[in-house]
Amino acid sequence: MAMSKAKTSPQKRQKYTREFRDSAVRMVVEENLDAKEVATRLGVELVNLRRWVSLATAERASQDKNSMKELLMTNKKLEDENRRLKMEREILKKAMAYFVPNQN
Repeated sequence: MAMSKAKTSPQKRQKYTREFRDSAVRMVVEENLDAKEVATRLGVELVNLRRWVSLATAERASQDKNSMKELLMTNKKLEDENRRLKMEREILKKAMAYFVPNQN
């Protein structure tokens, strides 16, 4: 005689707000609290909290990389502009020397 398995209804998946997840991640990342302790306090699965932390860390790294790229591009533009302005200043100095004779 085979034993029949009792059918259990699948658990509804808990949805958390972005603010809740961000707050939980902040507790682990910025406040250096133990992930297991935070998960227990907040009543979330540890695996979920670790995934949120991992995603947030990857997102932050991506943002930092983009910020660095933007800074480097801005720096290059400013260096180019500075070089051009120095050249224009030198041209103006030479033009002034030509048009305004030395008054000794």
